[in-house]
Amino acid sequence: MRTDVPNCRLDDRLQEVCARLDESGWDTCFVLNEERVVLGRIGRRAIRGREDVTAAQAMTPGPSTIKPSARLRETVERMQRQNLTTPPVTTPDGCLVRLLTRRDAEHALAAVNKS
Repeated sequence: MRTDVPNCRLDDRLQEVCARLDESGWDTCFVLNEERVVLGRIGRRAIRGREDVTAAQAMTPGPSTIKPSARLRETVERMQRQNLTTPPVTTPDGCLVRLLTRRDAEHALAAVNKS
């Protein structure tokens, strides 16, 4: 799981968010409120467009999330079924904890299955 999750606020300008993403190598960004609750996700299409809008205008609201207590096998199956590549891990009240990549989850499950 990744803790260096790119994030921004609702009123951040998309072009500024994209500049930060270019520097970091990420191709997605999560929109958080002051309490770090995940409100939305700015995806590849919005990032490619780089319109002069706010993060609130560019985001897709309510991204699919995973709880820290989720079981690995069920999480991997859900990620595969729903084609999720980088769902955020959030607390029960929606606060961002970290990011789970599907590749990391599949590798972890393979390691568990080997043992």
